[in-house]
Amino acid sequence: MTIARRRPARVLAALAATALGLAGVAAVATPAAAETAPPPAGWPEFGYQGVITTKDADTIWNPTDEFIFPSVFHAGAHLEDPLAEWYLYYAPHDDPGGISLRYSDSLEGPWTEYAANPVVENVWDPYYSVPHVSSADAIWNEQAGRMFLYFHGSNSQTRWAETDDGVTFDYGGLAVDNAMGGPNVTETSYARVFEHPDPDSPYAFGMFYMGNERDDIRRIRLAESVDGRTWTVDPDYVVAPGVEEGRNVSSGDLWEWNDQLYVIYHASSGKSYARTIDPTLREVGETPIVLHEASGIGDDVGRVAAPQVVTDGGETYLFYESGDRLGATIAWAKDGADVVVPPPFGGFPEDPADPVFDRCAAPGSDEFEGDALADGTWDRVLRESDARHQVGDGVLTVPTYVGGVAAAPLLQQELPAGAWQVTTKVTVDATQRFQQAGLLLWAADDHYAKLDLGRATPGPTVELVYHDRGSNRLDSAAPRIAGTSTLWLRLTSDGDTIRAHVSYDGSTFERYGRDIDVATAGFTHIGPYAFRGTSGAPEIPATFEWFRFSPDAASYAECAAPAAPSFSDVDDTNRFATEIEWLAERGISTGWVLSDGSAEFRPVTPVARDAMAAFLYRLAGEPDYVVPTVSPFTDVSTDDLFYEEIAWLAERGISTGWVAADGTAQFRPLEPIARDAMAAFLYRYADVEGHETPTISPFDDVVTSNQFFTEITWLAERGIATGWVGEGNDGTTIFRPLNPVNRDAMAAFMYRLHHLES
Repeated sequence: MTIARRRPARVLAALAATALGLAGVAAVATPAAAETAPPPAGWPEFGYQGVITTKDADTIWNPTDEFIFPSVFHAGAHLEDPLAEWYLYYAPHDDPGGISLRYSDSLEGPWTEYAANPVVENVWDPYYSVPHVSSADAIWNEQAGRMFLYFHGSNSQTRWAETDDGVTFDYGGLAVDNAMGGPNVTETSYARVFEHPDPDSPYAFGMFYMGNERDDIRRIRLAESVDGRTWTVDPDYVVAPGVEEGRNVSSGDLWEWNDQLYVIYHASSGKSYARTIDPTLREVGETPIVLHEASGIGDDVGRVAAPQVVTDGGETYLFYESGDRLGATIAWAKDGADVVVPPPFGGFPEDPADPVFDRCAAPGSDEFEGDALADGTWDRVLRESDARHQVGDGVLTVPTYVGGVAAAPLLQQELPAGAWQVTTKVTVDATQRFQQAGLLLWAADDHYAKLDLGRATPGPTVELVYHDRGSNRLDSAAPRIAGTSTLWLRLTSDGDTIRAHVSYDGSTFERYGRDIDVATAGFTHIGPYAFRGTSGAPEIPATFEWFRFSPDAASYAECAAPAAPSFSDVDDTNRFATEIEWLAERGISTGWVLSDGSAEFRPVTPVARDAMAAFLYRLAGEPDYVVPTVSPFTDVSTDDLFYEEIAWLAERGISTGWVAADGTAQFRPLEPIARDAMAAFLYRYADVEGHETPTISPFDDVVTSNQFFTEITWLAERGIATGWVGEGNDGTTIFRPLNPVNRDAMAAFMYRLHHLES
């Protein structure tokens, strides 16, 4: 097991003589890091292999559904008649904690849970009674001829116990506490102990531990000991968090790799890092190296924390705390191994190219298009007379109602039987206490679960609440990305268990909080919600971009299978094939249907103005409106093919047509639309606000006095239109404002506009 070099025992009298001189030596604090250093040659590449601490009904000790801080001990090398070759200590963190043990004859498992867990509890008469004990770290103490187990209990003290068998312990005492670190220290925990690597040091053991201070920043500190029992705390930090790491660092350990010592640790970024360190434990590298981060594949998502590297038999392993802190578990990875991808929870498909099922959502989904909820999707609204939710601009807007679940109007639909998965994208800028929005599972007004983004008394929070008739279970933490106001929330049921996930990018979902038993919960409905409690916080809007049920694997395979092109004259060699196919999938264009049943798009045909009206109307979701009985244009009859669409364009102010001297207007429906007019149509359709018109044109052939200069420059600024390279490749760009717009280019413009808005 490679962690640090062994060293000979020291003469205690010599240690006492030098301790006073060492007490005044300040360590060199590590400067903040702004980037990561490239890993050296031969750096391990760990592949996720799975979870060790499963959370099923057979787990003997699992009071809080979370496990942290693995510590691997080579029992076969030190203990007489051990249960197995390797011991793994770990614990829940939240009250009551409890140091637990698993054992295995191989570092690759399987690991058997000790039947009498926990081996160390939060009450040990007559020595202590604390809310919890956690973060155990085991080391063989050669001087004492025993295994020492260090643990915190509670957060302000790190203690130790001693054992001959790794199972039954004698209480040792207090190793380090807040007072030893100085007057500003508020936590002293997450300690790992190792044999001191400096052969010239008077100390036999070193300890890295997490010290939190009044500024609420967690740093890694150093303590040293002559015997593993009496400790001296160094006055400075080993690692202070830099820009790369985020606000906090914790769970330091000493690791030797290719004859170089490193301090390894985890940080608020969700990654684990390594910094070079010298044998004195004072000279620390300024720039961190990424030791390991989640691959984002399968279950390998979320935090990688409390790392411990173990090398045995030529193989190197990483044991670590995986997932969000409130629902963490102990996982392992192996150097050089491929990531193991287990079947997804609930059996739902996982597609990195479409992680939120933008194309293949199941029935019950609502894209919130147009100005109304999807027909036949929603079953009811509780307290409907007070409801003020609205659909428009591609989102469902729900005000943060006064009160909570029992007072707020709730839009709901019935849950299907068996497995299901619901995902939504929510945005809420919660600045005051109890403003929140998210997904709500409902059985009764006093029996529900909610997964949300909001603000609690300590600050911004992501929370999973399970409330059952007065009993409240809360999993809550600050958002992993500070300042975020948008989250993707997902609830999944496999028919027996409900599990929550969150994503900060819409691609990688991290497990969040504790599972909920389906039978016990008995939820009947689900839906989006927003409220603000009764504390007097102002009402703010929460927006939901969509609400989607995931398809099952078979349905998704059928839906996602490559389809034949919608149009016989557009294949994958067409520059705008993706955009044209998107137009067909959305029903924005059906093309021309031929006698054999096939359809043509005619991509290089100019777009007529009436067809442009139809395209925009369909892009908007064919909103309901009162169609005028009198045409706004003299050259458009009320029975024209696209009359409804042209009249909608006029009503929205997207097109005014050409106004004659007598005050009448013409639309000229069959004329090709010019590129400058197209810019104006899209600009007005998007209802642009805040665009600052530049003083210099981005196009050589569009002067600043052009009638549609503002609209054309907005198109360029947003990347909707890029134009052409100027004549002779002279470095200029031209727009060709009076050229007609071809149908393939219009597909590209509308595709970019839609995805810009999304």
